[in-house]
Amino acid sequence: MIQTKQFTSGVIRVAEYDSASRQLELTFDNKTRLAYIQVPQWIFDRISRDPSPKAFWEDNIAQEYSKGEVKATPTDLNLKQQLNDLFRKS
Repeated sequence: MIQTKQFTSGVIRVAEYDSASRQLELTFDNKTRLAYIQVPQWIFDRISRDPSPKAFWEDNIAQEYSKGEVKATPTDLNLKQQLNDLFRKS
């Protein structure tokens, strides 16, 4: 099950947690996306409620968990298809 928390202000704009794979993905205000693997549920729960998600990330996630592969979103896949169509050789 994928859980999502959107933040209306601050550096971190979206936190997404996949409980099946235990992967946490964070989207920042500059559109950078980072993924972390083997993250326990309580970490997602805490960052979702923390008054300063960026500070929580810096103190409890950034150096504590290994980085993973960011999953492609439907928008990413659509853009990739558009580029492939644009540059496809006839």
